[in-house]
Amino acid sequence: MFRIRAIQVEHGDSLLISYGDDKQPRHLLVDGGPSESSDTLESVLNDVRRGQRLKLEVLVVTHYDLDHIQGVIRLLEKNPDWLDIQEIWFNGYHHLKPSDIMGSSEGDALSKLIRDRGLSWNASFRKDKNETEGGRILQSKQPITFSGGLEIRVLSPDEEGMAALAKDWRDPTSSPPDSESVPDDLMGRSDNWPPNKYAEYGGSAFVSDRSVPNKSSIALLLKFDNKRVLLGADAYSDVVEKGLKMQFESPVPIDLLKVSHHGSKGNTNKALLDLLECEKFLISTSGKNHKHPDHALIARLVARYDTPKIIFNYSADWPGNWQRSPANWPPYNTQYPNDGEAFVDVLL
Repeated sequence: MFRIRAIQVEHGDSLLISYGDDKQPRHLLVDGGPSESSDTLESVLNDVRRGQRLKLEVLVVTHYDLDHIQGVIRLLEKNPDWLDIQEIWFNGYHHLKPSDIMGSSEGDALSKLIRDRGLSWNASFRKDKNETEGGRILQSKQPITFSGGLEIRVLSPDEEGMAALAKDWRDPTSSPPDSESVPDDLMGRSDNWPPNKYAEYGGSAFVSDRSVPNKSSIALLLKFDNKRVLLGADAYSDVVEKGLKMQFESPVPIDLLKVSHHGSKGNTNKALLDLLECEKFLISTSGKNHKHPDHALIARLVARYDTPKIIFNYSADWPGNWQRSPANWPPYNTQYPNDGEAFVDVLL
């Protein structure tokens, strides 16, 4: 079994990955969405445990954007007595620079909860087994293997992304400032339905996301049973591309790409897609806040005319528009949640 469950957390991300034996799979959770979706997150986790305890091999918090971190904070505040978290992966303030060790003076909300709960923090990245807290989560050639045979490689962030966040985040007692800076229409707010002719989206130059928190985002490559999943979080495409090239000398088949930044056209470029050899794409968003996914992003996904599959975790509103293929666009298939389910499942 290798399953990615994209939970409905409005404009945010929350992914429950399950692998191993069908009857007793292992699980990891990546992000928790915004605070207003925390009840949905807890309900989905509660249903998965089927009356038993639920163990997360690892809980990953990819970066500080509220639509990724707030649900995790709420979950830890509620502290369900049926939930066991073996390890948390999260780059806190003291991880930004190798020499910048703040110790117990760090006081942002998530870091305080991790310490108050006595949770294992970045243990897989310890350089010394006697360290109480692990090191930075950073782009690396070295894979990490979990019980049951799941292999994880970190593709983002790189040193530059960590340094950029360190420059912006000067107060360890609070979360970093929301310094997102984007050019006009990078978030797709002026997109309308139906989209323009397909050819109109192919000629414009790629303009990258410039959000500092996104530049520090943790992107992961998972491998289990010879299947590979790339979880892009909100990472920059050039950083993920560099991370892949550290791992592989040639393009590598990817069985599923969780598209970065909810389908923003500023986070997935043609160079990255050409490197992936992927035909299955997952987009996590309700589309209500930013009209994600952007038309230009969908145009890049279908550009090779190989009838890719695009999977959405919401079937209504903006994502639901893509159930109907626009006239004269390349062909593609779609998948949406089953009726009554607060998630969409991707089985690999």
